[in-house]
Amino acid sequence: MRGARQPVCRVAPPAALLLAAVCASAPVSAEPPADETQQFEVSPFVGYRVGGNFKLSDTGQHVALDDHGSFALALDARAEQSSQYELFYGRQPTVLREGTRASTRVSVEYLHIGGTVALDEGTRVRPYLAAGLGITRFSPDPALGREDTRFSASLALGLRVPVSTHLSLRLEGRGLFTPINSDSALFCRSDQSGALCLVRVRGSTFFQADFLVGAAYAF
Repeated sequence: MRGARQPVCRVAPPAALLLAAVCASAPVSAEPPADETQQFEVSPFVGYRVGGNFKLSDTGQHVALDDHGSFALALDARAEQSSQYELFYGRQPTVLREGTRASTRVSVEYLHIGGTVALDEGTRVRPYLAAGLGITRFSPDPALGREDTRFSASLALGLRVPVSTHLSLRLEGRGLFTPINSDSALFCRSDQSGALCLVRVRGSTFFQADFLVGAAYAF
């Protein structure tokens, strides 16, 4: 009677054992989260801008810009996990009213460099703070005067609502501050009678507020 067949144990070659150990210890690779790979963001806005008045140096009266629609564009570059560098441009076509005198068409533009910082990233609706420094340009009807450029600053509070991996909505309220030097002249032109200025103002702060809604695309 033949003896019972003994089970045969095969020993894997050392190379195979080493390869298996390396594969078992290697971490499983995974793609980084989408928000870590997005370095830039483009955000067009539409909005409504209010405020903006000057105090005349000769009469002490105020002349004001009409509240009017506006548009803006923000270009952002990722700085850290919760902050961005930002280039902000905003424009408002409006009218300057001077009491009983004829109104004047004026465009007010802002170009600011600054940044944004998230206040809370753990919620669906994410608040953020933004600020910038740059210039304000006042552009009247060319027949009435030349452009005038001043230093300005802005401060904004906004909300970001993610819609998809790359797209989000932005709601923003932005205050825009432009210091005006004492006894400044704006919208000046020259003709045969000499230099004429549409507005002469006393030192003050030209303030406007922009209420904006836009869509942000990150890539």
